[in-house]
Amino acid sequence: MRRSRNPRSCVACKRERPPREMLRVVRTPEGEALLDEAGRQSGRGAYVCPEPQCVTLCLKKRLLEKSLKCEIPEQVKDRLKELAHVSESDLAAADGALMDDVKSTLSLARRAGELVIGQDRVLDALSAGQLLLVLLTHDHSETLARSLASREADTRVLTEVSRLELGHLLGLRQAQIVALPAKSGFAKKLMELLPEEGGNAVE
Repeated sequence: MRRSRNPRSCVACKRERPPREMLRVVRTPEGEALLDEAGRQSGRGAYVCPEPQCVTLCLKKRLLEKSLKCEIPEQVKDRLKELAHVSESDLAAADGALMDDVKSTLSLARRAGELVIGQDRVLDALSAGQLLLVLLTHDHSETLARSLASREADTRVLTEVSRLELGHLLGLRQAQIVALPAKSGFAKKLMELLPEEGGNAVE
């Protein structure tokens, strides 16, 4: 099977390019994710530009997982980084930029009065049936995680943010949990910035 000549969109930058100029990851009919370097593998494909910035963003935001609805093996990620010449400094810089955007969005949400702060307020809102996007610091308590799991809340972990850092951002001594109405523009922005599932979901 030859790869189609129709242009494809990069999952990271959304720019359209001929498929032969892009990196293709495919989910096979058996559900396995492979890097299709020859462009002949059958299955559902997702494309990314071979530039470091696109592959870095793709990996940090788990865009291939979102597109293909499956886990991407580490060997596939490593090969993508190799082909796009992605360095550890590129990955570290991407982490910092994403967290800066997250913190800025949280600050704006608080100023707009949309941020629910603190364990009691968030749990009470969830118990009352409010649909929230819940954010936890990486050093949150296991007791809190269990309470959230029992309420089936949409929860993400800020892997680069501690209680002290979140508290400082909010003008408090410390904080380990905040939430936003799930349908708010701020929540949608954060869901775009933060990886979906994987290491950022509460188990």
